[in-house]
Amino acid sequence: MEDQTPKKEVHSSFKGLYKNARISVKTLDKFIVGGILAMILILFYGVANNGYLATYDSKGGTDVPSQEFMYGDLLDEPEPPTREGYRFVGWYMDENCFYPFDFEATADGDVTLYARWEKVE
Repeated sequence: MEDQTPKKEVHSSFKGLYKNARISVKTLDKFIVGGILAMILILFYGVANNGYLATYDSKGGTDVPSQEFMYGDLLDEPEPPTREGYRFVGWYMDENCFYPFDFEATADGDVTLYARWEKVE
């Protein structure tokens, strides 16, 4: 025996999040796939990147070995170089030794540090 109760039609006033958007599903799919591919590329780049390099220019002093570090890591302050007739002042971020390097701050890429010297009289 067939059910004789009248069936209600369900009407919803909710048309979805994109009811006013004028974009095709095909275009939206391309944006989503592009975003996923971009995230995968960024992930692979992050995994493949072996870190950064800090090099030290002693400007006539004894050699100071380079140092590898990862993004956001603190650099280990190396042993100060020596130079006859000069006193080592510190490491600077520019060749003119105007901006001192703070070993308590994180480095975020390759960096070259320059030694500053004062003549001893």
